[in-house]
Amino acid sequence: MKNISPYPSKIMLAGEYGVVVGGSALTIPFHRFQAEIRSVDDLPPGKEEEVQQSLKYIQLLYQFIQSIPSGSFHAPPDMNKFAENLQTYWLDMNIPVGFGLGSSGAVSAAIYDMFFPTSNTLTFQQQKEDLASIESYFHGKSSGVDALTCHARSALRFHATGTIEKVLFDPADIPGGYRFFLLNSGEKFETGPLVQHFLSQLEDHGFKRSIEEEYLPLNQKLIETLLGERDADPGLLVRLLSDYQFNHFSKMIPEKMLDVWIEGQVSNEYYLKLNGSGGGFMLGITHESSMEVLEERWGDGLIWVE
Repeated sequence: MKNISPYPSKIMLAGEYGVVVGGSALTIPFHRFQAEIRSVDDLPPGKEEEVQQSLKYIQLLYQFIQSIPSGSFHAPPDMNKFAENLQTYWLDMNIPVGFGLGSSGAVSAAIYDMFFPTSNTLTFQQQKEDLASIESYFHGKSSGVDALTCHARSALRFHATGTIEKVLFDPADIPGGYRFFLLNSGEKFETGPLVQHFLSQLEDHGFKRSIEEEYLPLNQKLIETLLGERDADPGLLVRLLSDYQFNHFSKMIPEKMLDVWIEGQVSNEYYLKLNGSGGGFMLGITHESSMEVLEERWGDGLIWVE
């Protein structure tokens, strides 16, 4: 496994929850946080507990995948190889769990590379379906979007039609002189219950219609703008998404972040939105002229997306 490069965390710039109902999305790898496959013989001092925890998760994933008929996967797993290596490899990971950065996606991507020998012969759509099955161990239901982004190590555009493509995107060169950032709420959320809450909201016809007629088109416009296909202000579009999420996804926003969220709306210095299912890091956008002010205000709680 020495030739496999680390799996980056992921940031969803647009499309959170929309992908659950077949909407479009734009994701990018974020290399500041990553997971790396390492041999148990390669054990840095002080990592003993982390290694044991990682081996435990690999064992549990083995049992979970074993319970799924191999014919369900486009790339069948090599369960014999998996069984023989349950105590051979561990994942050295600094991706915070429950913070919206795809920690379970990175783990799923690593397992996919290690024990699904024909995985790299498949299309993105086929890989996404396989990875969704693996990642469902963690959340009960997975779109596979996070795991595919970690696996591809590339910016990906997910079309509502089901097509997936690699795209070129430079987060330091956004139209209008804007910059994305992560703001640490300090509070991790579990993805599974939040997704279930969203699915229960969809049972309300008014909410479902609002998602289809307001939320999904807004995400689509933001994606097109960020990729240079639409002449619009990305800051304004994020503000509109921020308004929508504040009004409809309040359960997904940590209570301590509500005032910070509103402050951005009032001051127009920045706008916040979800990054992933909720909690953890908020994704924000600001104009480059405000970067220094925000750095002084939030210090280490702020991380620029670059």
